[in-house]
Amino acid sequence: MKRAYINEIFFIRFIACLCVVLIHSFTLSQQNYELSAFTSVMFYQFKMTLMFATPVFVMISEFLLSYSYPDRLPKPKAFWKKRVLYIFVPYLVMSVLYTLYGLWAGEGITWSAFVDVFFDKTVLGLWHGYFVLIIFQFYALHFLLKKYFDRYPPLVMIGLSLIINVLYLGFFNLKGSSGFPAIAFVWDHYKLPFLGWIFYFTVAYYAGKHINVFLDMVKKYKYYVIPAVIITGLIPLYIRASGFYTIVSSKRFDVVVYTFFVFCLLYLIAMRLKKTPQFVLWVSSCSYGIYLLHPLVQYNMVRWFDSLPFNMTLELHIALLFILGVGLPMIAVYLLNLIPYGALVAGKINMPRTPVKVDQPKTKVS
Repeated sequence: MKRAYINEIFFIRFIACLCVVLIHSFTLSQQNYELSAFTSVMFYQFKMTLMFATPVFVMISEFLLSYSYPDRLPKPKAFWKKRVLYIFVPYLVMSVLYTLYGLWAGEGITWSAFVDVFFDKTVLGLWHGYFVLIIFQFYALHFLLKKYFDRYPPLVMIGLSLIINVLYLGFFNLKGSSGFPAIAFVWDHYKLPFLGWIFYFTVAYYAGKHINVFLDMVKKYKYYVIPAVIITGLIPLYIRASGFYTIVSSKRFDVVVYTFFVFCLLYLIAMRLKKTPQFVLWVSSCSYGIYLLHPLVQYNMVRWFDSLPFNMTLELHIALLFILGVGLPMIAVYLLNLIPYGALVAGKINMPRTPVKVDQPKTKVS
């Protein structure tokens, strides 16, 4: 039996998507303006607070899968066909597009260069779409580990996965690269193996499977969620400000717990909404295409801004990159979904057919 959509996920996905676009808006603006040392530091610290975005987006995939099939595995053929067509094929198409664009804007397009860059993107995840490789690992892990996860207490498995996740990221964050080629390769690509994301998978699995228990806990401890977000959010800010570890990244060991509490906070906020706004539904439903397309839009917007006959303020530069980085990909995804096979280019729109009330699910999971 199909289960109803978890309506709060629309809002959570909406926030995660906007935060990713906002991060890149700040980054591109930083690169195009001479900023004071203080402003630059504040930009980095602000972006640090948004580093939950990609992990939350990845968490949602396992959360929904576990919720949709709490007591059984989905039928493999139908499951994989849908996700290969509407997630992995767009991943490949966008990899081709970004490869060609990068070569065209740089050294020029040659077959050997195309093969090298395309391999780096699709296999090694050396582009912003790398999260798709994480999501597909989650899908595989769900099929492989479900029977084991159902056998052991959730708190034990969540605690164990948290320790593994933090130690794994901490080792690669702080240890530094190695002189041995094989080990150095792992260092350069440590973000791809599922061990760097295993806590998100585990906590999403149990929260989705035991949705009522998760909701009861979130409601019971709701007054502790905001302090938990603040405390765990201040830790990476302090560590970066102290100079101990300064990289701004979602693959930091100190954002793992912070991400979980942000997820809980966003869930609480969404539960208080009487009705999910239409704009939230649209952005959430187009979020995959926005993720894939927004850097291409923003790169070209920056080039266009530079050609204007007047100087744009930093604030306007950031705002326009953000607005256009969300709006133009949404339009592109919508138009692509109007034509045959267009959903294979930048993903399928998962727009509910009826208005969604947060406290009254209407739409079914397919």
